[in-house]
Amino acid sequence: MLDRIAEYLREIFSSRLIPISIIFFTLFFLLIVRMFNLQIVKSDDTYTGSIISDEKKRDVVSTRGKIYDRNGVLLATNQLSYDVTIEDNGTLTTNADKNEMIYNMIQIIYKNGDSLAIDFFIDINKNGDFYFTCDKSAELRFKRDAYFSKSIDDLTDEQKNASAYDMFVYLKTDVSSSGPKFDISDEYSDKDALDIIKVRYTMMINSNTKYIPVTVANNVNDTTVVAIKENSDILSGVKISETADRYYYDSKYFSNIIGYTGTVSTDDLDKLKEDYPDYNYAASDQIGKSGIELSMEETLRGIKGSETLVIDAYSRVNEIKDETSPVPGDDVYLTIDANLQKACYDILEKELAGILISKLNNSMDAGTKGESASDIRIPIYDVYSAVFSNNIVDTTLFSAKKASQTEKSVYNKFLSQKKAVAKRINTFIDIKYTSPRNNLSDENAAYLDYIYKMLKDNNIVLTSNIDTSSEEYKNYLEGKSSLSEYLEYLIVNNCIDFGVLDIGDNLYTTSELFDVLKNYIIKKIDNNTGFDKIIYKYMIYNYKISGTEICLLLIDQNIVKAEGDTLGRLISGSLTPYSFIKSKIISLELTPAMLALDPCSGSIVITDVKTGDILAYVSYPTYDNNKLANKIDSSYYSKLLDDSSYPLMNRPSMQKTAPGSTFKMVTSTAALEEYGILSYPLEKIKDRHLFEKVVPSPKCWSSSSHGKIDVMDALRDSCNYYYYEIGYRLGTTGGKILNHDKGLKTLKKYASMYGLNDLSGVELSESNPQISDYDCVRSAIGQGTNSYTPVQLSRYITTIANSGICYDLTLIDKVISASNGSEKDNNAKVHNNVDIKSDTWNYIHAGMRKVIKNGTIKGLYDDLNIDVAGKTGTAQESDYKPNHALFVSYAPYSSPEISVTTVIPNGYTSGNAAELARDVYTYYYDKDSRKKLLNKKVQVPENQSNAFSD
Repeated sequence: MLDRIAEYLREIFSSRLIPISIIFFTLFFLLIVRMFNLQIVKSDDTYTGSIISDEKKRDVVSTRGKIYDRNGVLLATNQLSYDVTIEDNGTLTTNADKNEMIYNMIQIIYKNGDSLAIDFFIDINKNGDFYFTCDKSAELRFKRDAYFSKSIDDLTDEQKNASAYDMFVYLKTDVSSSGPKFDISDEYSDKDALDIIKVRYTMMINSNTKYIPVTVANNVNDTTVVAIKENSDILSGVKISETADRYYYDSKYFSNIIGYTGTVSTDDLDKLKEDYPDYNYAASDQIGKSGIELSMEETLRGIKGSETLVIDAYSRVNEIKDETSPVPGDDVYLTIDANLQKACYDILEKELAGILISKLNNSMDAGTKGESASDIRIPIYDVYSAVFSNNIVDTTLFSAKKASQTEKSVYNKFLSQKKAVAKRINTFIDIKYTSPRNNLSDENAAYLDYIYKMLKDNNIVLTSNIDTSSEEYKNYLEGKSSLSEYLEYLIVNNCIDFGVLDIGDNLYTTSELFDVLKNYIIKKIDNNTGFDKIIYKYMIYNYKISGTEICLLLIDQNIVKAEGDTLGRLISGSLTPYSFIKSKIISLELTPAMLALDPCSGSIVITDVKTGDILAYVSYPTYDNNKLANKIDSSYYSKLLDDSSYPLMNRPSMQKTAPGSTFKMVTSTAALEEYGILSYPLEKIKDRHLFEKVVPSPKCWSSSSHGKIDVMDALRDSCNYYYYEIGYRLGTTGGKILNHDKGLKTLKKYASMYGLNDLSGVELSESNPQISDYDCVRSAIGQGTNSYTPVQLSRYITTIANSGICYDLTLIDKVISASNGSEKDNNAKVHNNVDIKSDTWNYIHAGMRKVIKNGTIKGLYDDLNIDVAGKTGTAQESDYKPNHALFVSYAPYSSPEISVTTVIPNGYTSGNAAELARDVYTYYYDKDSRKKLLNKKVQVPENQSNAFSD
């Protein structure tokens, strides 16, 4: 028995498995010992090692400062809202997973009625065409970053010239070592792919700030908030963040001053990092985009806080430490009086409406339009057309299931007309069509002009390649050739970019290339709102859409009301469309801004002449900056861009016009200060009406002579002849040889004294002024190339009012620190002092007082309980548009407190601007009349004579 056991053991120990087994058990024992050591003996050290993989510092955004008026009225504040943010937390590693997750997030946002808040350089229109959303310089910077080049100069020609579609394809598909590597599947539509690119590109350019969230959507609704949270398991790195969104009170009155905030763009980011290297701007930051929000960005933004994230080996945030609280932005107080601002805006709108109804004609008659600006009228058919051209009615509703009977009827007429127009266009753009443009009707010429403009706007026509000295170019410009002939010429001379038309590398004949271009045109105009507007316009002018139908469309779409039996009377014909439309302009249901006819805009600037503070800074029309702040309402923004009244233009600082006769105080100063120009200060010059010392010979605005007048009477009468003579004397030596440069140099000297050579100082974007550099005789009356903004004229008249202190005007009253409540007052800086004789000031002031007391606008100011001094100005733009109306003034005359500058582009006569200023003075100085003034209905201007043609 023992032998058998011993034999068994010998067999076991002689087996080759024994060494292996020994090794196995030894290793297993060591593993057990190691695990015991790690988990029991050194458990604390091991745990710490597993979680401390990395530490990341990130910023905590501060609360933006508020904006108030001078009296503490709140104009801009912050409201709690919810944003959708995304950050790369490292859990998704493949492009497919990242793209799918981002797609799912975007679909949730869209499904619940919200939109992306990412400003991007490329977009796609409803026709599926890609386009750049930025200017050329920003486009090149975008390409530099997208192609990972160190500078724009390092880009190849192919990269520099890449189209928006080329960039889309590159970002979508390029997976090379130097590419973005987004690798987006073709399963996604172009729009969906572009949305994914927007998110991934924004994250890519901020890749050095991992764990710092990027804002994808602003101010989302509660449904989106719930949906994002419910789907958090499939939306890695996507969160709902509480944020403070900007909100503006009474936005239409102040948007041109305050501007708006928005998410920082890549282009903004580059500039901000240059301007503020010590402030860590990130792609998700909200910054001032325009107005005071932009100019006072450094004051309003506050100081960011910070915190350190402790990240474990699994990319999880395990701890937040080293927290530093952000410091809120400081509050900014404006010099603006909110109540005065709102009153002036409403007064201006009523003045414009009054001018419109005074010029309205119940016919096609446009008065002297095209021949003279003296008596241009507004045909009622222009108003009907504006209903379509300025998007007052929504034509997309015409084909809706719930469309009204009138909408359906008009739409069916439109479809029939569009078919007929398409047939005509097909003929006009045939390669064999050679009839000159001049032989076409105005309607057909309008269609072809639009087509050519469309080709240029879409960069199909390479304008830089066109030889503008060629006969073909000149003939087309003069209407001596057809569009087809010209397009054929452009094709032959490589002025058409067929690369955009995606024709491949095949060789084509000129005829074949023409057909490609023709097909492109036909396709484009088939679904083009701009082209459709022209069709509607000529349907109205050709009586295919009636005035009654226009009125019914306005009623059906709830744009205007039909009180009582109005609708029945309109349908029966007892109420004419002309009377109905006129009544709606009077009630301001149809505003000048909506119609975008001349005039539809204006400016009022009121300045404290003792301090240089601007009390009111009115631009009409404006916009709702709440729809642009935080995230842009894209449909609203598109509508603003397509609005012919240009509501985004900040008119007081950006819209330049010739000053007209408001410039005559500059020439008066030169006349009184320059030695030898006048024999004695009050030398009288005889007005001979036609100034024959220069050829061609200009005339005085008045058909009869003003007689012998001195400088004060010349201001009173705004006598052009007197100032032609002064301009002539300034440019002559010894009264013999006229040297325009000499005269212009002297005029510039005195214009510069009044600050007209420089920006006004206002804390907003501003156009550069232009002192005339052509024809000293005509420049002396404000013509030549003189061109200034209303705020620049305000500084000029303010300097006159206070007799010589030329301020850099300001909109900022003070800044109050949010952290400690300390105040920092802001005072307008003195730009320069005008050092001239006291008699010169006396004569100029007296002449301006005579304008009000004895001049052509005397009747407007008879009942005003304050003495005003002022100067009218009328500036002609063309024979096809009404003259610009200007008025500069100050009050009280004996001890000036404020200056009022009113400018109405295409406002017909300076009397209208003077009447507007009269109402402003009434509001400012007659508190008992304020309610009556603001409740006053739209009225025809008191003096509709065209006498104010100065």
